[in-house]
Amino acid sequence: MIRQRKTLAGRDTRASVMMIITSGLCVVLPLGAMGQTVPTDLLDLSIDELFDANIVSEADQVERSRKWHVSYTYAVSDYDEYYIGSSSVTYEDVLFRPGVDARTENNYPVVPTEITQEVHAIRVGYDLTTATTVRAQIPFVMQSTDHISIVPGYDAFNISSEGIGDVTVVADTTLSQSLNSIWKAGVGVSIPTGSIDEEGDTPRAPGDQQLPYTMQLGSGTWDFPLFLSFRKYEARWDWGMDVSYTLRTGSNDRDYRLGNKASVGGWLMWKASDVFKPGVRLDYRWRDDIDGEDASLKVPIPGFPYPAPVTNPNTFGGEQLDLTLFARLPLSEGWYVEAAYSQPLYLDLHGPQSSEKFHFSLEIGTSF
Repeated sequence: MIRQRKTLAGRDTRASVMMIITSGLCVVLPLGAMGQTVPTDLLDLSIDELFDANIVSEADQVERSRKWHVSYTYAVSDYDEYYIGSSSVTYEDVLFRPGVDARTENNYPVVPTEITQEVHAIRVGYDLTTATTVRAQIPFVMQSTDHISIVPGYDAFNISSEGIGDVTVVADTTLSQSLNSIWKAGVGVSIPTGSIDEEGDTPRAPGDQQLPYTMQLGSGTWDFPLFLSFRKYEARWDWGMDVSYTLRTGSNDRDYRLGNKASVGGWLMWKASDVFKPGVRLDYRWRDDIDGEDASLKVPIPGFPYPAPVTNPNTFGGEQLDLTLFARLPLSEGWYVEAAYSQPLYLDLHGPQSSEKFHFSLEIGTSF
């Protein structure tokens, strides 16, 4: 389903962006997206968190008879400031104005300003054995992007999209375990259930056209996440480290493939209290740019075929360092609530590229 709205300059209305069901955030691991992304990345459908779901409950010795794990997550990310490499640039720096600016590879006639993406996610896990768990998560994504433009009638406009994203199934297993530590590894598959054919009203031509990569709901390819983690359980503190990698395969029906991505992170959680367990996490994230391109997003202008940064496959990917603060609240009967807030500490993006302003998530779950 696509909703589009055209607005005049000075109009400050924005399309609402809500309801979704995608990547959970197990707050023990953060969801930090990198610059402008598609929904499979931009809330970073956190495959690593999916692998490690309920690990804290296991550390707290949840009864082994509870083999089913179910959670619901709400997550939101907001993007606005542009970066070229590690340098911040303004909207006016990125917007091309004929007669005022020379056209370069770093300015465009159409510039997305604020991007808001929200997700509602349902996740279900089942313990095949005491060491091996299979999990699945189902996403429904809604997103909205405001723009400024030099195109008459589109000086300020909004596009939005919503729908089911890519469904992910993973399996993780314990490699080694002692009384106070555990090594786990996992592998999964991301199924291309999210649409890559979303359309809306843009300045490229009258009527509806193909929306840019950021507004599509899935990758369009079969993707394979890998994950390895270590956790140490102390009397008052838990801490751990992990590494993940997502391999994307082939090209989708639009002749492109999203960039592979990787992350390395470490976290520390205080658990002396039975009612409030705060923690902090630091993550380094890397993502490649888009391989190939959707030709329908281009315009017939010699030397400058991309009307906006989000239509240029080379302005995706980069590096990011995220700081996340999180808290877990154990509830009765195996229930828990987790919340997390993250912001980037450092950005080095293939730009000009819109950067993440913040990410917030709230999860509630149980085991039975």
